[in-house]
Amino acid sequence: MTRVQRDTLAYILILVFCIVLLTWAIPKYTPPYPGYGASPALVPIVSVGIIVAMSILALIRNALARYAGKDLPPEESQFPEDGQTSGFTQIGRINLVHLASFMIPCALLVVGIDYIGYLPTGFLFMLVIQYVIGSRKVVQPVIVSIAAVALMYVTMRYGFGVPIPGPQLF
Repeated sequence: MTRVQRDTLAYILILVFCIVLLTWAIPKYTPPYPGYGASPALVPIVSVGIIVAMSILALIRNALARYAGKDLPPEESQFPEDGQTSGFTQIGRINLVHLASFMIPCALLVVGIDYIGYLPTGFLFMLVIQYVIGSRKVVQPVIVSIAAVALMYVTMRYGFGVPIPGPQLF
């Protein structure tokens, strides 16, 4: 499988994931509109919409390049062995394992908030994401997770008056 084929597959997977978010996850897990301010679904829909637009643009770029017969940045195997490269690096490449290591915790966060509540889910999510990005210490990620989740909880609950999901046992 070439790099362009891998990238195209990854963009298609991202597009499918975003469609699932837009059609199922966001409507199901977004609280009803309280009647004031912006809808709670506004930010997630705009964010996912931007991701959809960028994925579609990347797919169009790959399709047009293939149709026109032009080469996209070369594969690593096409680089000369003496270290003299044409300037292309890892930029623009998609690593599916790395992508999944971010997308799976995000999907579990959306579902976990509904079942075990914001505080434990947010704390676990922050720990997992810090591990994924390379933080292997113990104390620092715990402190950052507690501080970030507590700050968001206090800001949303007491600053903006937004109800925060708690655990639902049944």
